Order: sequence, then C-alpha cells, then structure tokens
Amino acid sequence: MQNEVYMLVFQGDLVDGFDLERVKRNLKELFKVSQEKVEQLFSLPAVVVKRDLTHELAQKFQRQLQQRGLITVIRPMAGSNVVPVANDMEEKPMTAEPIARARSAPTARHVSREQDASAMPFRFEGKAGEYFKIWIVNILLSILTLGIYSAWAKVRNHRYFYSNTFIGKHSFEYLADPLTILKGRIVAAVFLGAYVLAGEFMPLLGLAFMLIFLVALPWLVCRSLAFRNQNTAFRNIRFGFDATYWDAFKVYVLWGLASMLTLGLLLPYAIYRQKQFVVSHSRYGTARFVAEFSARDFYGIYLRALGIIAVAIAVFFLVPVIGVFLAIPLYLVAFAFITAGTTNLTFNNTLLDTQSFESTLKAGRLAWIHFSNAMVTGLTLGLAIPWVMVRLAKYHAQCLRMIAEGDIDSFIAAEENKVSSLGEEIGDAFDLGIGM
Repeated sequence: MQNEVYMLVFQGDLVDGFDLERVKRNLKELFKVSQEKVEQLFSLPAVVVKRDLTHELAQKFQRQLQQRGLITVIRPMAGSNVVPVANDMEEKPMTAEPIARARSAPTARHVSREQDASAMPFRFEGKAGEYFKIWIVNILLSILTLGIYSAWAKVRNHRYFYSNTFIGKHSFEYLADPLTILKGRIVAAVFLGAYVLAGEFMPLLGLAFMLIFLVALPWLVCRSLAFRNQNTAFRNIRFGFDATYWDAFKVYVLWGLASMLTLGLLLPYAIYRQKQFVVSHSRYGTARFVAEFSARDFYGIYLRALGIIAVAIAVFFLVPVIGVFLAIPLYLVAFAFITAGTTNLTFNNTLLDTQSFESTLKAGRLAWIHFSNAMVTGLTLGLAIPWVMVRLAKYHAQCLRMIAEGDIDSFIAAEENKVSSLGEEIGDAFDLGIGM
C-alpha cells in the first residue's frame, strides 16, 4: 500500500460558485499552458491532470485544484485503463479514454465548496462604550504631550480592535512597540515639515522633495507593509511581507503614472496590480497568500460605479433644485460599490495554503452605514467616532469568513528579523492607503 501511486482525474465537476470561464483562466495560469490545452481538458469525458502521486500529495493537489474551482477524483494508477494524459498538463496533445464507461464531455456540474470544508466566521466583539474610554484618553494625552503620546495611542487603538476580532475562539494580536513608532513619526514629521516650508518659500526645492518622495515611495510601501504584517499575529504566528523595491516601483510608481497619463483609463488595472502585489507578497508564518483575481474583474466594478456617477451627474444638472440632495447619496453609493466590490473580489479570490475566504459586503448596506455614520458624527461634534468605528468593524467582520480545509494549527511560524516602523510612519504622514 505504501508504494501505491495515485492520479487525479477530472470528470467535469466544478465547485459551486465558480463559472466555467473563471475556472479556465485559473487553470491556464496554474499550469502555464495555452488556451487550446485548457479547452481540450473540458472537451474530454475523463482526464488525468496529475499522476504518479502519493496519496498524501494527491490530496494536497486535489485541495489546491478545488480552490481554483475544479473537482477531481483520486484514483489508483494500478489497473487503470486511462491513458496518461498530457504529463501534468504539459504542452503536448491531450488524449484520454473513458474511465469505467463512456460519458459526454464535462459540462460544469457544480459541487458545493463546503462539502469538504468548514466555515469559520470572523466576528468583532468590541463595544462602543469600552472603546470610547480608550479613544478619549488617547486624544487628551496626545494633546497634552503635543503629539508625543500619539504613538502609544495608535498601539492602544490597534490592540483594542485586533484583540476583539476573532476567528472561532481566537483573536488577533498587535505587537508593535510604541517607541519604535515614535521614532518613525519624528522622522516623518521632519520630512513633512521640510516639504511644506520648501513649497512655501522655495518652489523648486519643493519639487525636489516631491521627486525624492516619488523615488522613496516603493521603499516606504514595502517597509510599511512589512512592519504591519510583522507586528500582526494570530494564534502566536506572525504574518510577514516580502517584496523588493523594484516590485513596488513598478506597481505604485509606473502603473500609478500610467493611470494618470491615460486620464484614469488604466486606474482599475493599477489598483488590480496593487492589490495583487499586497496579497501575493504576504504570508502567514511560512504559508504564502495567493491572489487569483483578474484585471477584468476590477474593470467590471469600476465601470458599474462610473455608471452610478454618471446618473448622479445627470440628476444634478437635470433637477437643479433638489439635484444636490439626490446626487450626493448616489456618489456615496458609487464609493460604497467600489469598496464592497473590490473587498469581496480580493478576499473571495485569495488563498492561503488550503484555506480560502468569503466576503459578502453589500454596497447598499455599506453606503447606509457610511451615510448614517457621517450624520451622527456631525450631530455629536465628533463624540460618536468610537461608535462609528466599532459599528463599521462589526459589519466588516460579520461579512467575512474563512473556509478552512485542514488544520490551521499546522502552519509554522517563520522567524523574522525585526522591522523598523520608519516606512509605515512616513506613509501615515503622507496619508498613504496601503493594504487589502
């Protein structure tokens, strides 16, 4: 039995929720084969996609394929009447014979993705009253210390929200050192002050500062994300982030400039590349995240949002008296549509080893939360901010869950060098929004 080898056979079954074209794209990217080869896979009654495997390795490949939408069957190689097919999808003609009996070509029979997986919902257990005490003390002490306490305030805020965010019975941890953050903020404040003064009195020097910032931006992004991940832990295993300066330069500088030069036509693609960059260079312990979303999906979201904005503009000009009262909510809906769409798209197409995620944010609900939050914050002169933040955190958590296959305890924490907070704090000073 120990020497028995197995193969993975595809017989036309797709995971419920995956459309055929998306599965084809996933397989094309996974196996690095031509579109013709992928089409052949779906034109045959039964196809061996992986062979000569141990049973344990076959199960691992089976889970990986299932996360990409393909249902496969593990069968012993011995005694099989299936001709070995395409040598693990390599570029050569595909041939196969029926298994057991002839049947029609696969037609995307859908199988629930949760038959062999368990859903682990996220939840946020923080309370507005509890957080208000932390929030008000943080503000008062930051004012009294001329901003010095803000580093400790940031850590206290993060620790409250992280420690109240749970998967199952375990919460997240935020492990950053306030002194390290303070050092980064001092450098960030000096750089920002120099930039403001230079722009006021010496415009050419201000331009030089902008160029310096543009060149430094990729480094800042990498350091910011590395600091954030390294200081985030779940079940005593830290997250990590590994990327090179050139990787970040292409995504945040080159594609950012390209989107501006094309008057926004490449903006969805630039955002797609940024999301892909963040996800694919992140890890949990030694397990890496895998991004499987496509640029086409991002264009779909932004084009629909553009349609909502076009309606808002038309309403504003066609109904001038009350148009402004109708246009503003429509703009808010468009913003919520982009936020919900990109968040759902990112999480729903992200893998972590044998784990996947499911996000179900609703644009209408999110728009109402943002609108009512803004109204309450204004009416209370900002005192309702803790309630607003807790409310939003609860909604995001209740719309997210992990689809767990296997045991997440098996993840191994990787030892990482301590990462300076300098990059993150300069990023905060210039209001960089980086992350998933």
